[in-house]
Amino acid sequence: MASEDAEFTMLFQEFYPSLCRFLECLLGGRASVAQDLAQESFLQLHRTVWGTIPVGEARFWLYRVARNLALNEFRRGETRHRLFDRVVEALRPRTQTPEEEYETQERQELVLSMLKGLPEDQRTALLLREQEQLSYREIAEVLDVSESKVKTDIFRARTALRERWAQRVRAIGASVR
Repeated sequence: MASEDAEFTMLFQEFYPSLCRFLECLLGGRASVAQDLAQESFLQLHRTVWGTIPVGEARFWLYRVARNLALNEFRRGETRHRLFDRVVEALRPRTQTPEEEYETQERQELVLSMLKGLPEDQRTALLLREQEQLSYREIAEVLDVSESKVKTDIFRARTALRERWAQRVRAIGASVR
């Protein structure tokens, strides 16, 4: 029993920060909600499957449960309007001139609005890949889908973002002339 508690504590300490970060991005920067959902994910793990699931699979189980809890938040309509605000703040460099800061903020807002436009499956897979550095196999386990679906979703997300970025650049170039 003591070794199970120690294992759970180690798992919590290792994955809680990254799970919170993932949820914050998914929820639009609402840190307190992300922390609550991360804690709820760990509670569900401990209550339902801890001891029956291999420790190596617990990470994937946690991300899957956390994602589902975040989707429930979306369905309740509490997080739709502030998607990725925390990411914008985290990515903002602190040593820029006011002009550079404005340009960076504008660019980040554009990218984030483009991310908002992606389907939820694509956005989640892309965040897990780029932010959490999970492999395609790990993402497939988290999302409970095939590895080929993950690859397709990430490919489509990246393609859509590239196309939207190129359209925006062309539009800016046309307005300058």
